[in-house]
Amino acid sequence: MSSTYERLRRLQALRSRRASSGPTEASVAEPPATDRTAARAPIEVLEMGETVENSAGSCYLVTRRFTAFEQRKTSKQPERGQAAPGDLLQRDPSILAPLYPGYGLDRCPDFRTSAFLDIESTGLGGGAGIYAFMVGIGIFEQEEGAADGLAERPAFVVRQFFMRHPGEEPALLTALTRQLCNCSSLVTFNGRSFDAPLLRGRYRYTGRFLPAGVHMPSVLDSGAPHLDLLHPARRLWRKRLGSCSLSNLEREVLGRTRTEDDVPGSLIPQLYADYLRDGDGSQMQRVFYHNREDIVSMAVLAEVIYRAFAEPTSTGSGALQPLDLLNMARVQMELERLDRAETLFRVALEQLNGRAPLAETFDGLGRLLKRQRRWDEAVAVWQQWLTTVRGPGDAPDSRPYVELAKYYEWQSGDLAQAAMWTQWALHEQEQTTAYDRSPQTQAELRHRLARIQKKLDANG
Repeated sequence: MSSTYERLRRLQALRSRRASSGPTEASVAEPPATDRTAARAPIEVLEMGETVENSAGSCYLVTRRFTAFEQRKTSKQPERGQAAPGDLLQRDPSILAPLYPGYGLDRCPDFRTSAFLDIESTGLGGGAGIYAFMVGIGIFEQEEGAADGLAERPAFVVRQFFMRHPGEEPALLTALTRQLCNCSSLVTFNGRSFDAPLLRGRYRYTGRFLPAGVHMPSVLDSGAPHLDLLHPARRLWRKRLGSCSLSNLEREVLGRTRTEDDVPGSLIPQLYADYLRDGDGSQMQRVFYHNREDIVSMAVLAEVIYRAFAEPTSTGSGALQPLDLLNMARVQMELERLDRAETLFRVALEQLNGRAPLAETFDGLGRLLKRQRRWDEAVAVWQQWLTTVRGPGDAPDSRPYVELAKYYEWQSGDLAQAAMWTQWALHEQEQTTAYDRSPQTQAELRHRLARIQKKLDANG
């Protein structure tokens, strides 16, 4: 008992000495509550902007200008490769109109009156409880010429409308209507599925609180011209990249990464909830950065996509890699641009490695030549396919043998050759694993072989 008492007495004495000698290292690492409170700052201090007042109330607006044709190496903005937002002004939006007829791009003469839209919301989905607390709009505008002697230079201007509390939503939507009233089209990333429908819902829910004469801008109508960049991005890069999230496209296609100021999109709803609770704008400042970067990157990505469709073999930032060229060749076939598709298939063949991509390329090029009845060239492609792609350990592929069998039966009339290639195709099918084997294909080949043999017997 005495030893326990002595230990307790020594601990008490040690605690007293520590208290008299000043704060411990642990206490220094954790600032007192008053310091934490002092470190907080309202968003108006951290993000310089202005309070927008209208007949529905007020909201906060942050505006940033990006010189659309800025010199990339001297720009203070994060590196975005060799593309700049203003390069998009040289592109014709209707290039993608045949591929996406529902986008209304044939009614969009250029991108000068497009609104690049991105929202930050309190959650996913829709309904009365989910709203857009930040709406960012990027628009090309003219600015005064600089010392280089140009009278006018296009600038990409990003305006971010922010509701500091939910009661500012009517004012935000009113300001948004005025901002979008002269815009003829939207450009978004997954905005056809999320951003635009959510805003349409908010105008419906909030309509009775809006001033007289304020309605949803026509550019948000479901039938208005609207380019959703996610869809052409998937056509171009999904095979190579897998993920076509905007952040992954920035890294892998635009060749840039964001600074540590960025915040994952999945955390943004909680950060806004924290802001409403404590008024600390430090984390909300990161949301402004995230939203702004999304919008500027959309403009750059749109230029890269349009350059890829207009000049698919061009070099520089965002240049198509071999797998991308294969994807683009298939797209060009879909658009009936057969000469361009053939060029891309042949360029891809020169650059591609790997059994599956090469097989896809040979298959696409062979189908293109067959469609044009260029039989000698098609036969050469199928023969090159079966001698090039198959290697030690590779799974058999009956497709080139089937194509050759069809050609010799129906085009050249050489039934002996047709029977030989059919037998080879059947052999290839029988050599495949049970998982890859196709009973339907085997049945068709046996039927073909029997038909050819019947013809041979009839010819004596």
